[in-house]
Amino acid sequence: MNAIAVIQANYTDLLGDDRDTSHYCLESLRKSRHIDRIVIAAPDLPENRALVAAAEAWGVDCHLGSEFDVTARIIDAARVVGAADDTVVARVLLNRFFLDIDLVDRMMELLEQSSSDFVILPYDFNINFAADVMTLGCLRRAEEMMPPADMSQRFRPWLFIEEHTEHFRVSCLHDVPTYPQEMLEHIRGSNLSRERDCCGYKAFTYEFALRFLESTDIVLDLGCGVGDGSALLAKNVAEVRGADYDEETVDDARARHDLSNLYFDVENAHALDYADGVFDVVMSSHLMEHVADDGLMLRNCWRVLRTGARLILEVPLLAERPFAAPLIPSHLREYRPALLLDLIQGSGFGVECKYGVNRGRHVDWDRAREAALVVAHKV
Repeated sequence: MNAIAVIQANYTDLLGDDRDTSHYCLESLRKSRHIDRIVIAAPDLPENRALVAAAEAWGVDCHLGSEFDVTARIIDAARVVGAADDTVVARVLLNRFFLDIDLVDRMMELLEQSSSDFVILPYDFNINFAADVMTLGCLRRAEEMMPPADMSQRFRPWLFIEEHTEHFRVSCLHDVPTYPQEMLEHIRGSNLSRERDCCGYKAFTYEFALRFLESTDIVLDLGCGVGDGSALLAKNVAEVRGADYDEETVDDARARHDLSNLYFDVENAHALDYADGVFDVVMSSHLMEHVADDGLMLRNCWRVLRTGARLILEVPLLAERPFAAPLIPSHLREYRPALLLDLIQGSGFGVECKYGVNRGRHVDWDRAREAALVVAHKV
């Protein structure tokens, strides 16, 4: 088998001056039974010169390419190391220090044995422990098929490949592992498990939410962070109030954005200071898993909404395997779909529609992998 690992990375993945390979995915990759070459693929930004230096220190290749067209960046990185169309590519993220290389090797073996183009894992398994495994030829065909301007797909081509089985042979490795509780405790206690993919401003969530808003709406963006999502909403509605419990974060948001219909407040989701029934929409993206009492948060959202007004809520889903527990230390909980709906309805809301999130795209509810978005109205 001719196989390479392409590490998708950005300078923000570096842990200061720490270059210990066991704190990144490199140590695991070097234990692979099949991977012959490792190349880092990062956006061509001045800050990523630090990754070039790190790659040299680690003895691996590095390619700087397109910032948003990840498909093209990975293909170009593979070409840098002389990969052919039949080369097996394992795409991983630099900060996955807990990568299960035996699982990745078994995915590559299934790809070869089944003559597949792409190997996926069950939806109830946390894919952060694995890799996206495909042939380079598969990724090149996907690049040709995807619209050149559709960066939402070209940034994450994996779901596109999975959805088009008329063009790609996709196999699923059903035999996935479970790990001991001690491993979960080690990962959570390591201070190496970042939330880069799990929290903060998700542009695709706010863009998706726009379809449920009216130009006359007054919106509360609860858990707004530095306000980038709030600013996007404010350009499409009458007024937005971004709320976050951290005063310094709110100060940053105020300094970052200057829109006449956008305001930022220091608020606690457990005890909102707003009057009853003042908002047409409450937007909350990846906040509820962090609050101590999620039911109280939802009841506060209910109180500040006018009757019939909407809640737009996105939260992470609990991966049943390998742990059936949150991997991210700051997540007090993650949600099973049925129990999430029960919680929302039990807080006085009627569910209008619900979506899954799979590889950064909103999909049908039964195809959810990493998160769920629910639109509900105050009853």
